[in-house]
Amino acid sequence: MAFYNGFPATYQPLGYGYQPYQQTVPQVQGAQMSSANMTPPTIRAEIIQVDSEEAASSYPVGVGTSQMMIAKDDSAIYVKTALANGQATLDVFVKRPRTAPKPVMDMGDYVTRDEFEKRIQAILGANKATSKAKAKEDEK
Repeated sequence: MAFYNGFPATYQPLGYGYQPYQQTVPQVQGAQMSSANMTPPTIRAEIIQVDSEEAASSYPVGVGTSQMMIAKDDSAIYVKTALANGQATLDVFVKRPRTAPKPVMDMGDYVTRDEFEKRIQAILGANKATSKAKAKEDEK
């Protein structure tokens, strides 16, 4: 009786005999994968302080890169991006303190306790009047 395994015949669990991915993939002629040829990208995340928006717009930025700047008075954040076609854009983000949202209450939706009690009495009084009218009709 044959037993179905479910794994391909070439399956090897990780552990004894494990080889990294680069060693198991066949190499294509002319295009060799080598970790020595590949350099990881460098990320520079420095923030420059500037005096004003004019200083941020005149700050030199390399082609194809972006530079984040912050105002010295801490009022705005600027992001200048230089495109490959020679154009530069400056995005300005104005900083403001966080405030808790104020609850919006429409007093038209709410009634006072006195108005509520009066309305209940009116409803109960109307129910008593209709029940008395029904009682008189039933007597007839």
